[in-house]
Amino acid sequence: MINNIIFDFDSVILHAEGVELILQQALLRLDEKTRLQCTSKLNQITYLADIGETPMAEAMQERFALAPVYREDVEAGAAQILAALSPKVCETFAALRAAGKRLFVFSTGSDEWVRPVTRALQVEDDHVFTNQLLYDDQGRVTGFDEKNPLFLSVGKGYIVEQLKNDGRLPGGTAVVGNGASDLAIRTNGSAQMFVYFSTQRAHEEIRRQADFSVDVLDQMMPLFFSEDELSHERMQAIYAQNGFGKSAGKPHVLLLESVHESAVKKLQNEGWNLRQGKGAWRSEKLISDAGEVQVLGIRSQTRLSAKTIAGLPRLWAIGAFCIGTNQIDLQAAADAGIPVFNAPYSNTRSVAELVVGEIIMLLRRIPEKSRAAHAGQWLKSAAGCAEIRGKTVGIIGYGHIGSQVSVLLENLGMSVLFHDIVDTLPLGNARRANGLEELLKNADVVTLHVPDTPETRHLMDASRIQKMKKGAVLINSSRGKVVDLAALRTALDEGALSGAALDVFPEEPDQPQDVFVTPLQGAANVILTPHIGGSTQEAQVNIADYVSDKLLRFMQTGATAGAVNFPEVDLPRVPHTHRILHVHRNVPGVLAKINSVFARRNINVAGQMLQTKERIGYLIVDVDQQVSNQVLDLMQHITETIKVRKIA
Repeated sequence: MINNIIFDFDSVILHAEGVELILQQALLRLDEKTRLQCTSKLNQITYLADIGETPMAEAMQERFALAPVYREDVEAGAAQILAALSPKVCETFAALRAAGKRLFVFSTGSDEWVRPVTRALQVEDDHVFTNQLLYDDQGRVTGFDEKNPLFLSVGKGYIVEQLKNDGRLPGGTAVVGNGASDLAIRTNGSAQMFVYFSTQRAHEEIRRQADFSVDVLDQMMPLFFSEDELSHERMQAIYAQNGFGKSAGKPHVLLLESVHESAVKKLQNEGWNLRQGKGAWRSEKLISDAGEVQVLGIRSQTRLSAKTIAGLPRLWAIGAFCIGTNQIDLQAAADAGIPVFNAPYSNTRSVAELVVGEIIMLLRRIPEKSRAAHAGQWLKSAAGCAEIRGKTVGIIGYGHIGSQVSVLLENLGMSVLFHDIVDTLPLGNARRANGLEELLKNADVVTLHVPDTPETRHLMDASRIQKMKKGAVLINSSRGKVVDLAALRTALDEGALSGAALDVFPEEPDQPQDVFVTPLQGAANVILTPHIGGSTQEAQVNIADYVSDKLLRFMQTGATAGAVNFPEVDLPRVPHTHRILHVHRNVPGVLAKINSVFARRNINVAGQMLQTKERIGYLIVDVDQQVSNQVLDLMQHITETIKVRKIA
């Protein structure tokens, strides 16, 4: 049990460094340019001292070398100190005192500005440890008492050991601060808990090593009090301020880009607070108009960058109602604790059928004959036209869509060659080509079904297009950047290829009214379609049902099976339990911290499952009693925590 709490004075009890407030008085005598330069140097000195790069004694000497400091500067600065307290300091200290906690304050600053504050907070004088300023006969500060332990970088740890040896720290001890010297008290075993207090001058490496992290002092109270010790009203105010315990209501969901009505109805039937937006939304609109959204559904045109994701702090899940996820910064979403669900197989048949239809159309030269008929010309000729039976198709990418195309075309009489970097079992009579060059050399039709990766960018460049069989056709319904369109146009104009069909492009319009431009416009025997491979009613229903089911399962049970960027966890619900979801940075010791929170509140774990993926850890845990907001608060302030959510 924590009985003793040691507070760093500077940047914890005060929202700034006390010595900086004193020095600001002296800097007022300087011209503006010099004052700004000195202020910048002062900030750098403080930062290096906080992280342990500069010894405390050296930092103090550097600070007071910036400008002459006199007794009147100290007195003027000290008079302003009480107005510079961090939020909730008085309430927090009063609650801790009332509970019998032993409070200590350490400061490398002087009695002259520290003790007026600690006395106002009713901290006993012999629990406050400071340094002393030294003056010359003219009242100018000449330095600090160099014999004082706090003048040394290890001084805080030394004083803690002295207090322990004197029996003045009975029971457990916690340290609240944000500097390397505060962390050292925890790491050397003199304290059982280090609570990092966040400030504008953040020290991320120190914060990462803390047990808990808070940015307002009264957020610490659940660490030191039982639920009965804190009033219901007080805790409700804290949780309302910090956004905990809001998962009980139905989630707010925003669906963009005309997601199919099947998904809309499914989510509405669950009582979700749903609204829809037309077309794709730009980042600025999402951040300004979707701040309360917990579930976001998009298709391929809405771009979710790291900046956009950071601007949606309440977001818990993203549904990509499409196949690809290139429009989403998947790592940024994972780092924010947000799983992304897509529908990787739902439009397989629709895309495959489009490819088959395009092959038939191109080999019969339908595009140019249809265009001529519309213009009143009657091009009744068999020149350049052929059946697909007996021809060879080369499939680059033999995954779900590529293999489906293989089966359909073989049934229509085509021979199938395929190339894939993965060792894949051929279907039917399909044969793996001995490399990409063999496929290009022998295929009458080349169709692309590859993901967008650095390796596939301009996979079909000028050199590879030149290696294709003369008079062959090229089809791309995979990703827009896979084909060098300028090189393809050259091959078509020169007659090296007889046709092409493209459903995807490097740059695609965000809105229907935006102008679409491609080098292939006007080329003979070329089919251009506006990314409609999966745009069939059947595919859209499949996508809508698949993604909405994933979103429902995640929000209702925490299951992440099928998430493209997240650890996959699907824990069967233990009957008569309550479920908590915890997303955290994947570092050692997090599970022990979480279980210590449960032990602190006498909560029994009935079942739990933890999985990790790269930088992210994801835990689902079922406990045998209702979980209070205080428990969520404790879990939220574990340093490695990204998100916590309770499922009733």
